[in-house]
Amino acid sequence: MEIKKENPIIKVKDLSYAYDGKIIALKGISFTISKGEVVSILGPNGAGKTTLLKCLLKILKPRGAIYINGKELWRITSKELAKSIGYVPQRHHSIFAYKVIDFVLMGRAPHHNIFSLPSKDEYEKAFKILEILGIKDLADRTIAEVSGGQLQLILIARALIQEAKILLLDEPTAHLDIANELKVLSIVRNLVKKKMVDTAIMALHDPIMATLFSDKIVLMDKGIMVAQGRPEQVLTPENLYKVYGIEFDIIRRGNGIFVVPKDVSKV
Repeated sequence: MEIKKENPIIKVKDLSYAYDGKIIALKGISFTISKGEVVSILGPNGAGKTTLLKCLLKILKPRGAIYINGKELWRITSKELAKSIGYVPQRHHSIFAYKVIDFVLMGRAPHHNIFSLPSKDEYEKAFKILEILGIKDLADRTIAEVSGGQLQLILIARALIQEAKILLLDEPTAHLDIANELKVLSIVRNLVKKKMVDTAIMALHDPIMATLFSDKIVLMDKGIMVAQGRPEQVLTPENLYKVYGIEFDIIRRGNGIFVVPKDVSKV
């Protein structure tokens, strides 16, 4: 009996983008993402990670094709896309001191018109999401009163209440200490494991964190895809040296791997 393969949630085919038509940010990127995968778009600063996320969000219009659940991206309305993809930015600045609960409920905007107010059920759902993320006690604080790690979880809560099944995160651990890095990435992984979202796609620059929390890695450098696949396939000493210019040791432990710089004195 033939087993039918599930269609990819996201398919990127021969994607290229140049700022002002001159500065090449992406060149010939192709990959697929399936349900249940945590995917890291990995690479150093300037690799093209954020540009790639902006293409997936339809902020930039590249050459090539992007399919979301089998539908070509540019045939999807902005409102439909907002219901499909939840976005967690690298930074958030607000001039208003919103309460956390009200800020989270802004994620319901794609489901409302301009005059709608959140319902009782939506408030209950927001409190439930904050509870799942371990930050329910922050509900009545303002977003100006929370730490960097707490703000990242609040931004994830705002994306989750959209009921989007695809979660995009741009450098979700930037500016966080190691404890909060591990906490945020563990929560992202569990959201996929518990099927609260179908997939999470994270732009990361740290190969060590990528090995710990990814099912698939798309390794990029200067807008070009160097490799893609499972961490142990992608994060070879040769690939890591090509991208980071640093020699790494690959330590295998069980089914996983850890990457460790060989000699930091040479960095």
